[in-house]
Amino acid sequence: MSGTETSLLPQGTIVEADEIRGERGVAVEAIGNAEIIRDSLRIRGDRLRFDELTDEASGEGRVVIQDTAKGFQVEGPRGRLYVTAKEGEIEQPVYRYDPPEHVKDQSRAGHGQGQKLFFEGENQYRLLRGTWTSCPAPDPAWYVKADELKLDYDRNQGQARNMSLVLHGVPILAAPYAEFPLSKERKSGFLTPTAGMSTQSGFDVAVPYYFNLAPNYDATLTTRLMAKRGVQLGGEYRYLTPSYQGQLRGEFLPSDRQADRNRALGSLQHQQSISPSWSYSLDLNAVSDKNYFRDLSSRIELSSISHLVRKGRLNYYNPAGWGGSLLMQEYQTVDRDVTEPYRRLPQLTLWHRPIDLPGGLQLDLGGHYTEFRHDQAGSPGLYGMNWVDGSRFVLAPSLSLPIYRSWWHFEPRVQWHYSRYDLDQAAIEQGRTQITRSIPITSLDMGLAFERDAAFFGRDWLQTLEPRLFYVNTPYRRQSDIPLFDSSRFGYGFAQIFYPNRYVGDDRISDADQITFAVTSRLLESETGWERLRVTLGQRYYFETPRVLMPYESPILDRRTDVLGEADVHLTRQMQFKTFWQYNPNENQTQRLNTGVRYQPGFARVLNLDYRYTRDLLEDVGIGVQWPLAKRWVGVARMSRSLLEERLTEAIVGLEYDGGCWVLRTAFHRYALSADDENTAFFVQLELNGLGSLGSSPETLLRRSVPGYGKIQPTATSTMLGTEGGM
Repeated sequence: MSGTETSLLPQGTIVEADEIRGERGVAVEAIGNAEIIRDSLRIRGDRLRFDELTDEASGEGRVVIQDTAKGFQVEGPRGRLYVTAKEGEIEQPVYRYDPPEHVKDQSRAGHGQGQKLFFEGENQYRLLRGTWTSCPAPDPAWYVKADELKLDYDRNQGQARNMSLVLHGVPILAAPYAEFPLSKERKSGFLTPTAGMSTQSGFDVAVPYYFNLAPNYDATLTTRLMAKRGVQLGGEYRYLTPSYQGQLRGEFLPSDRQADRNRALGSLQHQQSISPSWSYSLDLNAVSDKNYFRDLSSRIELSSISHLVRKGRLNYYNPAGWGGSLLMQEYQTVDRDVTEPYRRLPQLTLWHRPIDLPGGLQLDLGGHYTEFRHDQAGSPGLYGMNWVDGSRFVLAPSLSLPIYRSWWHFEPRVQWHYSRYDLDQAAIEQGRTQITRSIPITSLDMGLAFERDAAFFGRDWLQTLEPRLFYVNTPYRRQSDIPLFDSSRFGYGFAQIFYPNRYVGDDRISDADQITFAVTSRLLESETGWERLRVTLGQRYYFETPRVLMPYESPILDRRTDVLGEADVHLTRQMQFKTFWQYNPNENQTQRLNTGVRYQPGFARVLNLDYRYTRDLLEDVGIGVQWPLAKRWVGVARMSRSLLEERLTEAIVGLEYDGGCWVLRTAFHRYALSADDENTAFFVQLELNGLGSLGSSPETLLRRSVPGYGKIQPTATSTMLGTEGGM
């Protein structure tokens, strides 16, 4: 027989083949290029049979069963399928799940093979002695192999019995039972175990279990084994609703073998909207002892923490513009060399949004009342001042005339700073316990912006010149017996020199008759607008030498402050130079210098060189680099050396290997805890794209230490044996 025959059966089933035999209403047999079609289901083979009475399709000779709507296809030498029920089996299957383009979740792609595949209903498949992987065929770098493998594409979850994880033919993980995600959706189950090593804890392995309780809240329980210390139990609960959100976290280590005591951590962050006008927040943190982070964390940013905040805030705002807050705040000090701050029990703040007045004037209203408490009240404190309990009331309204135009701005401002202190004890000998301070503060901020076209280096440029003047006048008030509840010296930089007070906080208001001058020049490419150069110089001049000082401050001897300089230069698209300079013209001395060069010609190719200097205090040099070493191999390193102490303060050496659909990352990290102590940590992570990762990730460390660090392969949000998701 020549040509192709087509038969349309009553169930809406189409049968096509070179030759069709049989009896309609009973069964038909298709021979040669045979195909059975019903809706999105297609069954192809050399020889197929369709039984209308049982709705069963069967065949042999390269049988292919395909659901075009779902993207699932399986091929084998023989098989059968009850078409409507989607139940059946196929021998020696080779399958793939490749979602079509219209399916939103493309992360479900995967493939594998086995001894036999069972169809167990819509989107349900079970393999005997089968494999699954998201690596490209035909020779995947890794795969999951199991005696029995269930693939549930309704729940996007796989289950494996007597499984092993195979990487390049070598089993690297085995388990009698495991669950793993078939997509990036969050799933309950064991998350990837993390493992590492540090000087403080020894060999360190953590096994988390993730509970996907609901779309808007979840929980994680973690068991952590530290060879030198014991077993720690930890948990985290996260929640998110339209009106409130937050997370609760806790850790407990019973009988730490190194410290010989129980150790614990607790943390709660919560924000909630009560009504359109009212909201509140909680941020509560506590640890059992001062050395908790130093001993139990391998992260340098946690090991150097000084205070843990504990605060609650109630906020109010109404459409008329009034707002306020009630704050209760204290700290737990976890650094033995740092004093404990004052507690605010409570602080009441009231303010109004800027009020527009006739003539372009603007009125700002604000004030606050605070009760300060300290455990050592009545005893000597720092710099000859006593710790005291007391209250402070501050009122600081201001009136300004802001005028901003495209090429100039002009803003005069008048502020009245009123404060009253009621103290239980005097802060200094023969000091006052009731103090009232009233200070008018006037300022004038004005600036210009000039532009001109220029041509040099064979290119057209736009060059700017932007001078700025800032004048402040504040009369002197005696303040030496006012306690330092929350005030300290401002850092000295461009942001601070355009601020009317030399101090942060309300306990010291600097007297001033001063002017600050700064000028900025930019160089932009005319065609693209890309800023290639920005240079700023600035200095403050005192018409009258300030008399208000902190207890630890030396008198100001010169009316000219240090000169500040800042430059940001893009030498090329790949190379950037940045520097900050503080220079004392009277002593002809550099006080501070921070400078760095970044060369970044491409992804995962970056070189950072930096130098930090603070006179008589700090002199560090550092280098950070991420660079390909060979095909698929990338090296990462960071070295920081103190020239004053003549020692390495931080060292990171890492290697990354890109295996195509898997990545191996290793990192060695050593950093100084103090002048005589240091910690060493080791990270190893194996990331399998589409399945997850094994080990302890050094990604956060590398991003912080090597600016411009590029992760050589995006992390799959799925994790082995579960899914760790965000909300």
